Amino acid sequence: MGHSDFWRGGGDGPVSPVTWPSRKTVLALVHNYQAGDRLSEFMQVVEADPRVQVVYTQPPGSMFEKSGAEYLRRLDGTVLPWEEAVRFRFDAGVAANHGHLEQVRAPVLVLPHGTGFSRMPARGYGYGPPAERAVGGAVRGALVRYGRVVPAAIGVASGWQRSALLSAVPEAAAVAHVVGDPCYDRARASLPQRERYRRAVGVGAGERLVVAASTWGAHGLLGAHRELPERLASELPPGHVAAALLHPGVWWAHGPRQVRAWLAPARRRGLRLLAPTSPWMGLLVAADVVIGDQTSGVSYAAGLGTPVLLADGGPADVAPGSQVEALHRHALHYDPEAPPGPQVEAAVARHDPGWAAAFDPLVTSAPGRSVSLIRSHLYRLMDLPEPATAAEAEPLRLPRFVGEDGEERAWAA
Repeated sequence: MGHSDFWRGGGDGPVSPVTWPSRKTVLALVHNYQAGDRLSEFMQVVEADPRVQVVYTQPPGSMFEKSGAEYLRRLDGTVLPWEEAVRFRFDAGVAANHGHLEQVRAPVLVLPHGTGFSRMPARGYGYGPPAERAVGGAVRGALVRYGRVVPAAIGVASGWQRSALLSAVPEAAAVAHVVGDPCYDRARASLPQRERYRRAVGVGAGERLVVAASTWGAHGLLGAHRELPERLASELPPGHVAAALLHPGVWWAHGPRQVRAWLAPARRRGLRLLAPTSPWMGLLVAADVVIGDQTSGVSYAAGLGTPVLLADGGPADVAPGSQVEALHRHALHYDPEAPPGPQVEAAVARHDPGWAAAFDPLVTSAPGRSVSLIRSHLYRLMDLPEPATAAEAEPLRLPRFVGEDGEERAWAA
């Protein structure tokens, strides 16, 4: 039964089946901006199928709910209010976060919204004794409701992540699948075009691009070293270009206007500040050194073979066996008491290009195959034969930066 039958049976439907008689409908759940950004790595493959209509909605409750609303506002797709979306049945759902999935009337495929499975959530307040913590993303309470595993399929990037998931939810064994990482695959495929992305960042021949990458929260790069972007812009020696890549949670927790104002002094000194709605992986493809925390971008950079300096709150909550633990064991750590220039030089001099090959399996166990694997699982949930054409993701788009007037544009080299 296709979507038009479901909607006719439920009354007025949000999409008319008359103009384009598609056979199946997919509900994409955008909890927040980072989840929408991750779904965009894959959804264009489904949207190109003339047999499928994709509809978007935003489940409530995310701490970055405002960012999800902004993503959907810019999406230019069919967006249903949550209260309306849960009225209808869909042939499949796809999400990059947990939360309220049990209310969706569809078999849901859940994907990570980053490299994931790297840290254990901070302990909450209370009066009882501490309890064992599951790895973030593998929390039983997020995956199990009323005695049942909620997702119909769970995609993870690596075999290690699948093991971490099943250690918390062994009942998920039949629905947990290694699908690789589409974001990482696109970045790897873009490496031959690296000079194109460097030109978009305004990096000249012979210059070195240093990217500061920060997640949200007190233990992220900005939370621990908020002076670092300006220090990079003002203290790096000639021939170096500084850029900043901020997690959506930073932008929308404080507001883009406020973040731009706080970083205005660094921008006046030459910092390239990636715009909050810009594609971001191209900046990592262009980078020569990345200074950052536990954010996914740092793991991606290490896998791409880029020297990394860690500047976060330390390994206390890092999951054993994860890619972030491997980074803490291998990478140099940023010293806020020392000039950044020599530390960047040391990271480059100490870097072992062969280490990326050993690190790569912690990021993905299915290199180059992620979009194809995800498509197979989603079409299986829809009970629809896959298209005869190969599943291919679009090339990475060029990054955009905050201009002097606050507008987003490519950097003028």
